[in-house]
Amino acid sequence: MIDALQTATAGMTRAIDRLGTAAQTLAAIGTPVGDAALPPAVQVDLSSTVADLIESRTSFALNAAVARTADRMSGQLLDIKA
Repeated sequence: MIDALQTATAGMTRAIDRLGTAAQTLAAIGTPVGDAALPPAVQVDLSSTVADLIESRTSFALNAAVARTADRMSGQLLDIKA
């Protein structure tokens, strides 16, 4: 059960990192590069950035579900042993 919790925690950490990267990419839209700001379409591929956001959210939710299930299973095992 501990392995499942560690794996889920590592997955949630990776999802948070990917979410942060995608958020930084979106935040950089319209930021001046040199003397002039580039149009958003030149700086960022919005479709892949939004796909990364959705994938990060889904990955985090799935890993959180694994962590909850492992926690419940550990609790039930402790109840049986007690």
